Amino acid sequence: MHDPALLAALERQPHVWYAWSERMPLPALAERYLSLLDAEETARYHRFYFDKDRQHYLAAHALLRLTLSRYAPLHPQAWRFERGAKGKPDIAADMGLPRLRFNLSHTQGLVACVIALDCRCGIDVEHQRSMRDMHGVAETVFSTAEIAWLRTQPEEKQAETFFTFWTLKEAYIKATGEGLSAPLQNISFDIANPSIAVTFGQAVADETAHWTLQHWKLANGHQLAVAADMRTIGATQMHEWDLSAK
Repeated sequence: MHDPALLAALERQPHVWYAWSERMPLPALAERYLSLLDAEETARYHRFYFDKDRQHYLAAHALLRLTLSRYAPLHPQAWRFERGAKGKPDIAADMGLPRLRFNLSHTQGLVACVIALDCRCGIDVEHQRSMRDMHGVAETVFSTAEIAWLRTQPEEKQAETFFTFWTLKEAYIKATGEGLSAPLQNISFDIANPSIAVTFGQAVADETAHWTLQHWKLANGHQLAVAADMRTIGATQMHEWDLSAK
């Protein structure tokens, strides 16, 4: 499973791995992958009330463990994690693998992770849907420029545009570890061009040039965004994981 070429490729860009989490029934998913989780993950899995929540959680954490084992010679069950000062999960420092970084996300029907080397990274996936008060939400979390751009879009494109901004914001604040405590209105994304740019207001001590930002529209109304504080070379590798594969 370990592939040194994949690890070498991380020097150039982060890698994204994703899976369609509802394509395998929960009993079959649990039979195959539940044993990969550690005691804390297993306990959390059992605390979910709804089967769909168990399904997405298990698929996401199995994906992460299986993916990490492609970059280092460790069994998926052997990975141990800890939380940093801001609560962001990371690989346990005493494992001797400090260069690998990751982030994980899941939504209805889709799970994904990003793997990077020696840099902060974040990923967000969302299932595009109608929102009763989309513009009201935008007023509380979007920058002035983002709100203006959203309002210029045709009505049938506004939900898509909203979730493009939202996934990018989530990916960035997950990369930094700030989460929703970040001053979201001072983090502004320009999505007018394929090369997505970010600018920061005075409330954010960060540099635009540090970040590579990427966004994809996937099947069934799903969107995925990645933020990494590295200058990439070439396109980010996207890998789809088949849950049912041996």
